[in-house]
Amino acid sequence: MAKKKNIVPINSMRDLVDLVNHNSQVLDRRTKKLVKSARNMKILYFIAVGYAIYTAIECRKQEEQLYQLSIKAKKLEHNEGE
Repeated sequence: MAKKKNIVPINSMRDLVDLVNHNSQVLDRRTKKLVKSARNMKILYFIAVGYAIYTAIECRKQEEQLYQLSIKAKKLEHNEGE
């Protein structure tokens, strides 16, 4: 929320130009902060998506290893039965 400030008296064109320049600089600073914050959020999102993809790949590898081990276990049981 913006703070309520006192009314600035404008007595000349120079005062008006100074006030507009000041307001532009304030707006520019706030916009830069928002852009920086948005950039940081994008980086965080990319990291989160990358980690989710990485964990999904690792999960599939573990599932494949588990499947291969179950096949080996069945073969061993079958060989012991004969």
